[in-house]
Amino acid sequence: MEQKYAAPVDAVFALLTDPKFLEARCLALGELEATVKAKKSGKGVALVMTRRVKREMPGLVAKVLPSESDIRFDETWKPEGDGWAGTLAMTVAGAPVTISAEFSLQPSGKGSVYRIAHVARCPIPLVGGAVAKFSQGQVEDGCAAEFKYTADHLKKKK
Repeated sequence: MEQKYAAPVDAVFALLTDPKFLEARCLALGELEATVKAKKSGKGVALVMTRRVKREMPGLVAKVLPSESDIRFDETWKPEGDGWAGTLAMTVAGAPVTISAEFSLQPSGKGSVYRIAHVARCPIPLVGGAVAKFSQGQVEDGCAAEFKYTADHLKKKK
């Protein structure tokens, strides 16, 4: 997935590592609860985010995943070139699904571009592939909404 922002890397990075902004974004997008902690580590930043979400689940997936769950995000940002890169690990409490991602935020013209690639896994025999595919679709839909919210916020700041 990719999102271009009409703002420089520093402005986008500041938002994407700001606990107050991230919590507000989660709640604005319909999540039930969100807490974020940021810790500077050397030149990088580590974020730990917990979100309580409620989703409608199709029949097969509902047998494996709860409709309401707590998700933990462990995100690490490190300098890379003129921008940033990092990794994300998501775990759903009490569910056999994990999602990982690699991302980057780099300059692009007068703005910047954020790229992320998610991979969902579910080790349950027979249904694991369907559960992982559903989970990845949910994550990517959420990510697209987060992209739009962030882009809109940056436009308002101009």
